[in-house]
Amino acid sequence: MLRILVQWSAGISAFFLLFGLGYGSIVWGSSERAEDQTSPAASIQAKALNREVETLYRLVEEGNLQGAYESLRRVESLFESSSFQGLVSVEGIHVLAETILEMKERSAVAKLEPKQWMMSAGKLRLAVDSLTHPEDGIWLQYYKVIREDLQMMGQSAAKNDHAGVKKAYASLQDHYELIRPSLIIQRKPEDVSMIESWLTYAEGVVSKPDLAKVREIVPQGEEMINMLFGKKKDEPALASLDELEGPWFGQLLIPAFILAALTFAAYRKYKGHKNKFHPLFPKKL
Repeated sequence: MLRILVQWSAGISAFFLLFGLGYGSIVWGSSERAEDQTSPAASIQAKALNREVETLYRLVEEGNLQGAYESLRRVESLFESSSFQGLVSVEGIHVLAETILEMKERSAVAKLEPKQWMMSAGKLRLAVDSLTHPEDGIWLQYYKVIREDLQMMGQSAAKNDHAGVKKAYASLQDHYELIRPSLIIQRKPEDVSMIESWLTYAEGVVSKPDLAKVREIVPQGEEMINMLFGKKKDEPALASLDELEGPWFGQLLIPAFILAALTFAAYRKYKGHKNKFHPLFPKKL
C-alpha cells in the first residue's frame, strides 16, 4: 500500500514539474523570442528618428519654415529606411506613417494655420518619443491634463453650465488627439478602441441639453484614462490565468520540487526497510 502511495505521489510531482517547466518555458521564453525577433538596428534607427524629430519640433517652435521642411524630409527618409522590427506593432507603424503624412500636409499650409502646424509637430514628437521611451514617454505627462478636462466636464455639468461642458469636452478631444498616436504605439488596440468609443458616445451626450448623463459618464472616462496611463487603483492580488507570467510558475515549481523531494525521501526510506539503507548524500571523508 505504501509503495502504491509513493508511486502515486511521485507521478503527481512529476506531472507538476513537467507542466511547470514545459509551460513555463513557453512563457519565460516568450520575451527571449521577442528579443530575438527584434532587428539589431531597430533601436539605433528609432533613436536616430527621435533625434531628428526633436530637431523638427524645435524648428517649428522657432517658426523656421525652411529648416522645418528640410528636417521633415530627413524624418521621412529615416522612417522609410527603418524597420523598427520588434519595437512597434503594425498599427503603430501605420499611425507613425499617418502622423508624418499629416505633418507634411500641415507644413504646406503652415503660414495659414500655424497652430495646426504646431499641433502636428507636437503629435509627431510625442509619438516617436513613445517609440524610444516605452516606460516613461513624454505623452504620459498628459495624464493630469486629461483628468482635469474630465473633472471640468463633471463640475460644469453639476452647475448646469452647458457651454462649460462643451468647452471642457473640446479640450479633452484636443488633448486626446495629441497623444492618440502614442497610445496606439504603446497600448493594445482594444484599449484604444474602448476609449475612442467612449469619446464618441460622450460627444453625443454633451450635445444634448440634459446634463445629468454627463455626470454619469465622467467617472467611466476617468476609469478608462487611469487604465490607459497605467494608474489602476485596484489591481487584483492574484493574476488571472490569462495574465500568468514567470513569478507564478516560480510559485508552482517550489512546492512541486518540495513534494518531489519528500516523495523521493519517503520512497528511499521505504526501500530501506526492505534492503540495506543507502544515504541520499555520500558521507564526508
